Amino acid sequence: MIVREQRSHTTSAASSLALAALVLVCQPATAQEEDLQAKLANPVADLITLPFQFTSTFNTGPLDKQQHTLNIQPVYPVNLGELNLINRLIVPVLSNPALAPGQDRVNGLGDILYEGFFAPSKPGKMIWGVGPAVQLRTATDDRLGSGKWAAGPTAVALAQPHPWTFGALVTQIWSFAGDDSRPRVNQMQIQPILSYTLNPLNSIAYAGIITANWEADRSSQRWTVPLGATYSILTKPAGFVPVNCIIGGGYNVIHPDNVGTWFLRFQINFILPK
Repeated sequence: MIVREQRSHTTSAASSLALAALVLVCQPATAQEEDLQAKLANPVADLITLPFQFTSTFNTGPLDKQQHTLNIQPVYPVNLGELNLINRLIVPVLSNPALAPGQDRVNGLGDILYEGFFAPSKPGKMIWGVGPAVQLRTATDDRLGSGKWAAGPTAVALAQPHPWTFGALVTQIWSFAGDDSRPRVNQMQIQPILSYTLNPLNSIAYAGIITANWEADRSSQRWTVPLGATYSILTKPAGFVPVNCIIGGGYNVIHPDNVGTWFLRFQINFILPK
């Protein structure tokens, strides 16, 4: 009991620390950063960014506990002439709850996902990018990953009629190697892109990624469909790089039995010089 209480306090402290960091870093910026708003809403923009996204999901697993995810998502574009290659990593650091009474919470690294988008270096009204996606078998515990290597295509398309940005990013991966005793990976992710620029420094957006596990035996266990929103503040701390701060949350209106319901999200996105 004491161990569980200590872990609960540690989790609360981590959440408080993340919120405190968000408040301290996110100080008002000047209008010099207004051109960044559209680029930040564009996954294939020619920007070097380093986002840290922390999400707490409630009522996860058979015991209805919290799941915590810190996604580190560096983006690095490389110019190839008429095309840019937008390299994006999603590195998940996870804290997953127990699945049965008496079982410990497990913390560690999940499966890293690489996405590479070939996109026009001078996009038109319709912005697009296509390329490969590769899931690496990097989880430090069986409960944190699939135990599989997987790959497939990824694509994004969007338009940005000011002040709107709308489109979608779609990724489909299939497993091709790994632990034969683990279920196959056949998963699609759809990230809706919908944001509205309120002013040069603030915007609101849809939050969440729709997922489909095609290996699920029943349709009720196949889809996760979130409905959420975020509010972002573009800042420029004195003597530092521009920082985009995001806070939001939502609810998984459709979800498998062991996937959580409500979620809260905090994100700090550092925009680095090229």
